[in-house]
Amino acid sequence: MKVNYMLNWAEYFTVLLMVIGFLIAITLDNMALNLAVIFIAGLMAGRLLYGREKMHKFTHYLIVAGFLVGYMLGSYSYSRKIIAAVFVISTILSYWLHKKGYVGKYLPVKDPHKQHW
Repeated sequence: MKVNYMLNWAEYFTVLLMVIGFLIAITLDNMALNLAVIFIAGLMAGRLLYGREKMHKFTHYLIVAGFLVGYMLGSYSYSRKIIAAVFVISTILSYWLHKKGYVGKYLPVKDPHKQHW
């Protein structure tokens, strides 16, 4: 039986980001660095969710949640509530900044052979 991996791409990417989040969290031993990294990750998650708001919403929420869960599992000595709060606040902030146009517009390339500069 042949398995089509493209049908389950979201699950594989979620597990990959969960492992990456876990590894990043266990290598950082400073709370300020932990919060800075999770704040930046939240900003990137907000951009991802804004840019993909019209297509496959659940898969992107799954990927973002996978990273957050992996990061929270890796940061076992710090407050998970604070980490989750910073991540959610920075994600909402980034989404809002993109929606209002304060941050650069997200222009997905429709034709991969054409570059829109």
